[in-house]
Amino acid sequence: MFDKNLSVPIPLLQAEALERRLCPDHEKIPEIKTNIKILKSGYNGEKELNYQLGQIPQHKYHIFHDLRLPIGEVFFQIDVILLSPNILINLDGKNHSGKITIEKNQMIQETTDIREVYENPVSQTNRHKILLRNWIEENNLPKIFMDNLVVFTRFSSEIIITPGYKEAENKVCKSHDLLRKIEDLERYSKKLHMNEQDLFNVSDLLLKKHTPKRIDILETFNILVSDIITGVQCPACLLAPMKYYRHKWMCPICNCVSKDAHIRAIDDYCLIYKPWFTNSEIRKFLHIPSQRIASYLLSTIDFTRVGYKSDTVYHQPSLFP
Repeated sequence: MFDKNLSVPIPLLQAEALERRLCPDHEKIPEIKTNIKILKSGYNGEKELNYQLGQIPQHKYHIFHDLRLPIGEVFFQIDVILLSPNILINLDGKNHSGKITIEKNQMIQETTDIREVYENPVSQTNRHKILLRNWIEENNLPKIFMDNLVVFTRFSSEIIITPGYKEAENKVCKSHDLLRKIEDLERYSKKLHMNEQDLFNVSDLLLKKHTPKRIDILETFNILVSDIITGVQCPACLLAPMKYYRHKWMCPICNCVSKDAHIRAIDDYCLIYKPWFTNSEIRKFLHIPSQRIASYLLSTIDFTRVGYKSDTVYHQPSLFP
């Protein structure tokens, strides 16, 4: 069963929000679009991986997508963890296109117009296994047999493994062969390492310790705050700002009318700046004329509130918008 479902990566949502809030001819738009393309490619690969994992009988594994865990003063990220009483399997998904050559010290991607060199994904996933084992020991959890696989999710890519590189031959597969590879690993892990309570404790701790990655999107692309287009954007023509009149947002250009266009705008604020705000801050961003109207709009959304009256801070819910 899926203890942690696949979700859209926050950096992708941040990049898309930033693109929406810049003029189309802004000098950083090409760079942002390239970043969005790369992040979407990775996410599409994760969706293919998720499809394959959905075919595993629910009772066999606890499945976790996109865990980012602390160890010491740093974090490490794992694409997928499969946890059972017998084994913990770490999956690293790759959605690279073209011809992929895996050598002992590197991976080479070749397409029509590029040649890129990357870290060997087998070495990468071996490092993740070591970090995960250290994390388990650090948190006093039961020891368990662990293994890992590198899964290429793009059907059209050609995977070439250097002759004699047995470890890569055993640990690298395409997504359509993933279930067979998992069954192969299960043959080597018949011993029970955890009972149901252990599994529950590990699952609970993984979810509690998971720390989603957020980036300072303005700093990443060197964008000035003054470059950001503020106001509620029209859902039809994307003009900003819309005008608020009698509980409705109205577009002065295309005459579109919306009751909830402010929700996307608040989400953009949280993605671009920070996931919390005061009435004054969001009122300024949305171009709302009064504190009373802002308070009314915020009262219709399930925000976590901290503080009292003018000092109230609204925190973005985990599932928003």
